[in-house]
Amino acid sequence: MFWLYNLLVFLSFPAFPFIKFSLRKRGKVSLFGRLSAEFPEARGKVLVHAASVGEVVSLKPVLDRLGRRAALTVFTDYGLERAGSLYPNIPSRLLPLDFYPVIKSFLKKNRPEKVLIYESEIWPSLLRACSKLGIPVFFISGKVSEKAFRRLLRFRAFLKPLFENVVFLARSVPDAERAEKLGFRSVKVVGDLKLDVNRPKEPAPLVLERPRPVILWGSTHPGEEDIAVKVHAELKEEFPDLLTVIAPRHVGRVKELRLPGRTLLRSSSVTVPSTVEFYVVDTLGELPALYAHADVAVIGGSFVPGIGGHNPVEALVWKKPVVVGPYSDHFSHIVEMLKIPVCRAEELPNFLKEALKGEITSDLSYNLWTASRGVAERILEIIGEKVVIEQA
Repeated sequence: MFWLYNLLVFLSFPAFPFIKFSLRKRGKVSLFGRLSAEFPEARGKVLVHAASVGEVVSLKPVLDRLGRRAALTVFTDYGLERAGSLYPNIPSRLLPLDFYPVIKSFLKKNRPEKVLIYESEIWPSLLRACSKLGIPVFFISGKVSEKAFRRLLRFRAFLKPLFENVVFLARSVPDAERAEKLGFRSVKVVGDLKLDVNRPKEPAPLVLERPRPVILWGSTHPGEEDIAVKVHAELKEEFPDLLTVIAPRHVGRVKELRLPGRTLLRSSSVTVPSTVEFYVVDTLGELPALYAHADVAVIGGSFVPGIGGHNPVEALVWKKPVVVGPYSDHFSHIVEMLKIPVCRAEELPNFLKEALKGEITSDLSYNLWTASRGVAERILEIIGEKVVIEQA
């Protein structure tokens, strides 16, 4: 069946434009560069693989600690761009095509010391080639969702031989249990790397003309700004000075927003006059440090289906009350573990009123988070790497 898989990969070459279109949500995917075996910077290093932008960012705790011991591969062009900007001292390239002759040539020529695969990137030819060449493979912060498990279980006879020499370091107990059933050689629970978020050294610059309550909507998607507007209108009756800060996940969408009140763009000013009702973040990379100014944070991508939510820990690190919506599928284990409140859109006004009055705090969630950190150190200890305190 392994060679049938490779035959299908080979036959898919002419269909690549359609594959590229179907995977567009993960970022731009190119074929060029995937047939090359050149990556000499990976020789003797720890080769870490991530899917795209979000995964590249989540790997920061591990990559910062590995420092120059690491080399990085990604699946999308956008992920490669982000890797270059976030880790300028770590060599990166697109993952070679998962066609056995190509991937084996890549590994044989560049000889990484070990391979780390983040979360759930299962590439059969990569796993087979690593096994044949004696290169240890570790899934780190490994994830097997219930939906993926049901799908993979159908191919267990094919996958089990590929997993026999692979160590699976799971993000949670349920993920570990599913990984064992799929046939991974060794399974251990280490926790989720998304818990290892570091608080920015200082808050982002923001000056309010006078003190006022602030609700920050982080990483919003289409439809969520409408919810923010409705909530703002309802809360203004009790909090007339309310400032609603909206940070769209994709900055390019800012020009589409039509907000019913005086609006100020962050790129125009970091000082917010008292007459401004909506402050829109149209800059990149500032959201984690802007959460410091919120009285309560609402995590986007979780109030509309199909996104899966975003990491609530980015706001929690400032010890702020945090709330997510009912569609936080990708972070459900973190939400449950840290006991982060979940509200439907219609429940938000009451929750936010209580939070603004100080009746809801983040103390419990914050304490649970601090107790669960150290995932990167646990991973490095198991894979036999020393922690290098070095910012990549």
